[in-house]
Amino acid sequence: MSSIQPFHKILITLCISSILLGLFVVLYPPIQGHPAFLVLYMPIFFVCYFVFAVPLQLLFSLKPKAFHPLYLASYLLIATVVMLFVIDGMGSPASVPVIMMSSLIYWVCDSLFYQRFHEKNT
Repeated sequence: MSSIQPFHKILITLCISSILLGLFVVLYPPIQGHPAFLVLYMPIFFVCYFVFAVPLQLLFSLKPKAFHPLYLASYLLIATVVMLFVIDGMGSPASVPVIMMSSLIYWVCDSLFYQRFHEKNT
């Protein structure tokens, strides 16, 4: 029964991470989009996190460790690859802060809402 993943914890991680990254992008001075863009950014970030970060999250749940630096490094690597090859490359001056914040936000949310839960239950 422990092999069943608590999908609601993944959804909580996805939703909170998407909201926080959307707020960062809207409030970050070089980008500073209109607050109405938050409605556009959140679903995009949700899908990107779901496609690229959730598989890593599930892999990490095999040996759960909250706030493990290797997990952060993996999220940074994936975010860099996504930014380079999927989004728009590194041409924008805001690319590096967005990569760092997207990884950091997801790592913290993953550690708080998902990995800690698995540490206690394994």
